[in-house]
Amino acid sequence: MAEKPSYEELEQRISDLETLLHAFILSEKSLQESENRYRRITEAVTDYIFTVRVEGGQPLDTVHGAACEAVTGYNADEFHKDQYLWIRMVPEEDRNIIRDQISRILSKEKPDPIEHRITRKDGVVRWVRNTAVPNFDRDGNLISYDGLIRDITDIKEAEVKREELVRELQSALSKVKQLSGLLPICAACKKIRNDQGYWQQIESYIHEHSDAEFSHSICPECFKQLYPELTPTKNNQS
Repeated sequence: MAEKPSYEELEQRISDLETLLHAFILSEKSLQESENRYRRITEAVTDYIFTVRVEGGQPLDTVHGAACEAVTGYNADEFHKDQYLWIRMVPEEDRNIIRDQISRILSKEKPDPIEHRITRKDGVVRWVRNTAVPNFDRDGNLISYDGLIRDITDIKEAEVKREELVRELQSALSKVKQLSGLLPICAACKKIRNDQGYWQQIESYIHEHSDAEFSHSICPECFKQLYPELTPTKNNQS
């Protein structure tokens, strides 16, 4: 029959378990911190590189960099298993932009950067800039091309907002009427001669050429001239 552990031995075992538990908690905390750090890094990534191998003047296969998941939601292995995944991510109306770029690359022309949309794995539509760099062997044969994918959604959204603001400002300016230059005004009746050569009341002219509105009243001097009988005399005032 096995001997029962002494009190001291039980205390030591408890202490060892507590040490292991503490180490496990620290390990879990460290793992969680690493996962959070990785998530923050991937969320900040807006670029990644892919490489297309070319053989006989035709694309053979594509390798996407590990950062592709942060931009597209798909990992490199998913792209490797489905070589047509990338083109399916692009909306139908944008696909010719990519086809034209590939055609220029395969024709050994210098490809310009292109901008198009992609639909991420989570269904969110993003804008990307796709910059391709062809690679040739010593004989001038195209052997591959590298592509840099950059998420430019924030830039595109800023451009849209700027265009909306410009349209709003242009609309506002079109409604603003200004009076400028010399205005021919009658010295007697104060009518103004318009561009058609007709004389019109100053109120009417200013209203047509500005956003000003008039409310009529009578100044004290005119009141005395028009209604002398209603104007109090100095004797009456005293």
